[in-house]
Amino acid sequence: MSFKCPFPFLECENCDCTGTTCQRRFPGSKLEWPELKGVSGLEAKRIIESENPKVTCVLVPLGVGVLTINCCNRVLLRLPAHDCPNGPVLNIPQVG
Repeated sequence: MSFKCPFPFLECENCDCTGTTCQRRFPGSKLEWPELKGVSGLEAKRIIESENPKVTCVLVPLGVGVLTINCCNRVLLRLPAHDCPNGPVLNIPQVG
C-alpha cells in the first residue's frame, strides 16, 4: 500500500501523560481538540499548531503503526489512507 502522507521523524519528548492530564507540563496551553474530529487533516494541523506552538502534528494514515509512546511535543492525526493528507481526522486530537 502506498501512502501520500509524509511521516516525518520527530524527536520525542517522553512524558507520562496525554491530553488534559498534561496540563502541569503546559499550563495555559490547549491540549485537546475534540472539535477537529472530522476536519481536513491539513486544516486540523494548521489550527492545532497555531493554538499550541509547542507541538507538531503528525499526519498518520490508517494502517500505519505508531509506537505507543507518549510524546508531549506531538499530536497524532489519524486519516483515511486513501485520502491523506486531505481526508477527515478520524481520532480526537490530543497531546501525547
